[in-house]
This record gives sequence, C-alpha cells and structure tokens, in this order.
Amino acid sequence: MKKAFGYIRVSTVGQAEEGFSLDHQKEAIKDYCRTREMQLLQVFVDEGKSGRTVNRPEFQEMLKQIKEKGIDCVLIYKIDRFARNVTDFSRIWNEFKESGINLISLLEGDLSNGSSLVPNIFASVAQWESEVNGQRTKDALMEKFRSGWQPTCPPIGYRSVGGDGERKYCEPDPYAAPIIKKMFELYSTGQYSMMTLQEWLQDKNIISKNGTIISFSRINNILNNPFYYGLIRWHGQEKTGKHTPLISKQLFETCQYILKKHRHFLVRERKFDFLLRGFAYCSCGMRLVGEHHIIRSNKKRISYYHCQTRYSPDCKQKYVQVKDLEEQVENYIKEIEFTDEFIAQVKQQANDFLNTGRQNTDGMRQALINQKTGLEVKRKRVEDLLVDGGIDQETYNRKHPEITQQINNLQIQIDEVEEESKLDMPLIAETLFLTKNIYKTYQSAPDPLKRHYLRFFYEGFTVDNKVIIEAKPTPIFEALKTANMVKLRQVQLPSISLTNSLVQVIKTFQNPVWAEQIRERLKQINTLTKVAAI
Repeated sequence: MKKAFGYIRVSTVGQAEEGFSLDHQKEAIKDYCRTREMQLLQVFVDEGKSGRTVNRPEFQEMLKQIKEKGIDCVLIYKIDRFARNVTDFSRIWNEFKESGINLISLLEGDLSNGSSLVPNIFASVAQWESEVNGQRTKDALMEKFRSGWQPTCPPIGYRSVGGDGERKYCEPDPYAAPIIKKMFELYSTGQYSMMTLQEWLQDKNIISKNGTIISFSRINNILNNPFYYGLIRWHGQEKTGKHTPLISKQLFETCQYILKKHRHFLVRERKFDFLLRGFAYCSCGMRLVGEHHIIRSNKKRISYYHCQTRYSPDCKQKYVQVKDLEEQVENYIKEIEFTDEFIAQVKQQANDFLNTGRQNTDGMRQALINQKTGLEVKRKRVEDLLVDGGIDQETYNRKHPEITQQINNLQIQIDEVEEESKLDMPLIAETLFLTKNIYKTYQSAPDPLKRHYLRFFYEGFTVDNKVIIEAKPTPIFEALKTANMVKLRQVQLPSISLTNSLVQVIKTFQNPVWAEQIRERLKQINTLTKVAAI
C-alpha cells in the first residue's frame, strides 16, 4: 500500500465560499485515498497563506517529513493550492520526480507522468491567475481610496460594516469609539503617560484581538494616526475620508505636541548636565554638546560646547567656552522684558476681542448648526424612502454616505468655531507677568529652573564662530516681541500697525497647541520655583 501525504491551503474567506474550503479539500483527498487503497498518513494545512511563495509553515514541514517517512505520493486538490509560482513549482516537481514521488492533483490528474510541459503549463496558468487577481485587488483598493474610504481594516475604535472585501466601509464602534476619543483628550492634558493609558484602556476592557493588553507601540500608533480626525492615506496619497472622525484636528495636533515633548525631554541619568543641552545648535544643523576637560599643567577644568560633527570635514565650527555662550543667552533674555504700558495694551486687546468676537462667533455657529439640522432632516428622509420602497438600495448607498459626510464636515466647522472663540485670559496675564524683571530672575535661578525658563521663551539658538547668530523664540513670544518692536518704533505713526500686531498675539494664544505648551511650561516653572524657595 502506497504511503501518501495530503496538502491543502486557502488564502481568503472568499476561496472557502467558492468551494475551496479546507474541509472540502480534506474530504476529497480522503475519498481519493480510500478508493485507491492508499495510506494517508497526514494532511498538512496552511490557512490564510498565499501560494506565491513556498515559505509556508506546513508546506515546509511536509517537505521535511517526506524524506524522513518514505512517502510515495503527495495529494493536492488543485495545482494552485500547491504553488502559484512557476519557478517554485518546477523546482519541487523535479525534486519529487528524482526521488520517485508522485504529485497527484485531484482535478488535473497525475502530474508526475510524462514530461514537465503539461504541469508547467498548469503552474503558469495558476501564476497568471494570481497576478491578475492581485492587480484587480490593487485596483479595487485604490478605487475604494479615491471614493473616500480606507482600503485597509479600520483602526481600533471603528468597525467594518457592509459587504465583503473592498466593498466594506467603516463606522465608529459604539463601545470603543467614545473610549478612544477620551484617551486622546486625556493624553492632550500632558498628565498621562503611555503606561497610565495602557492601564486605563485595560480597565475599560480595550484589549488586542488575541486577548492581551494594548502595547505601548500600539498606543503610540493610535495617537499618531490622522485617521481619527478624518484623514485617510494610501500609497503616499492622502485625502479627507468619508468616515466619521472621532476627534478634531486641533486635539490631534495637541497630542502630537505632547508626544514630541515627551520624546525630546526623556529623563535619563547623566554624569554631567549642561544648561544649553538641547537648545544650542551649530550652523550646520547639528546640536552642540558640552564637555569638560582637565588642563594638565594646572589641573583646572574647562568646559565648552562643540558641534557633534567636530571631526567631520564638512563642519569647521570652533569650540566655544560654556561661560561665554551662556552669557550670550542671558543677553537674549533681556529682550523679553516688556513695559507695564505694553502689557496693559495686550490685556486690553484681549478684552476687546472677547467682547466683539463672541457676537460674531455666535452668529457663525448658529448658521452652521442650521445647515447641519437641515441635512439631518434630509438624511432622515432618505432613510424613510428606503424603508417605504421609494428608492432602491443602490441609490440609498450613494446618497446616504454623501449626506453623512456633509454633516460630519459641518460638525468639524462648528467645533473649530467654538475652539476659536476660547481665550484663556488668566494664561495671558500669567505669561505677561512672568516677563517683568525676568532678566534678574533668570540670573539668580538654579540651572534646572533656568532650563525651564529657556524652554518657556525660546525653541533654540544657532551658533556660528562662537557667536549666537539666531535665537528662535516660541510662537507666542515671537508674536509678543514683534508687537513690542512695532510699539517702540512707530510712536509717531497711526496705531493700525500696532493693533494688527496685537491681534496676532491674541490669535497665537488661541492656538490650542501653543497655549497648552505655555500652560504646561508655566506649571513646571511654578513647581521648580517653589522647590528652589524651600
């Protein structure tokens, strides 16, 4: 009695429904062996594996055991279940023939008899079918992207609905969507770490598909995914999708700032800590790093900053002593001191904005709400027509998503208008108060507190030939400095230029990302100030 192995495979759910299911293939192989008195030792099963490669776990295990157990023949249901690559098929077919092993396809017959011509033709057809199907799939997925839907499975917080494969679309998951939205809101406060969010999600029973807790990298991917505010991406392209966003773009950008801040200021133990670490940059674009050196002759220690690429032929930056560079930074701190008169003007501009802007905002918001209400009535009418038989399913599938997308876009505009009307007056007052006598305050502060002052006012300093050639203020203080310079230089000119520059200051404070940045840094400064005073 001949010893036989069976091999079966499916790569998609669709194949199972078309008659290629694993159970169907297995039973057909068993019947074949029973009627021909073959001893079927084992059936190897690869589920969800492509036939374009032979790097399939069960397939490789079968090839290994063939040599160990003296197998006479290998049974397959159809040649494309075995391989969809002519090169791989031809190589294995020759190996089987040299070893005296028959390869039998239930649909194509004994492939070992005669020359390799016929089997290779079958394999070529299988490869061609695979390539055609692959291109069709790519075209269908691209078309799905062009129509406004994400071609791949939606991220956590959404669920797939509708037809199979590329015909599916997504909608917010009733349970998970509010939790994911809340996670973004929590993280945007700057008070939640990845570990805290991981525990919080576990408490809410948000876990991975295999039942484990959500990993840190998965949480990071969620926070970095623009899909949640309405953007879809595919093969280097991006566009606004038709799915319902869970968050606003402003909330997403706030989370991006928090992520960037956590990456930039990771806390780790350092042997030496220099004041301008992370703030000073070479004119070549690289950071300046600090070092201590001992002079052999007198055993004195000198400290200096140098470019990270000091040994590179492309950068000839000179070493600059720590004391000299830090004194230059102190001089830039002087530029941040504003007069009481200027501070009063900024506060007055903020009050005027709140008084006049609130009326305009209310009118715009109400107009958008009216438009949204009208579209919701229209959508309800379409739903009723489908139930009553007034329109067919195809028309409904075309109209309903279009109206829903318009409603979602209006909601985003409403959220943006409401966000623009917000202005944190205490934040403005506290920020301006900090600028009074800041030079003396900075000089007397310990280095850890000085670093937070620098972060509060400046993004970085560029150094060339031992001299700071550029100081980049934070967005809010750049707007304040510009307005102050206009005030000093245009005393005799009409006040319209100063008014415009003050309006720009207010708009800068309205930006949620920058406002959150200032708010967080003020909190850190206040904490360290209290510690230093003890």
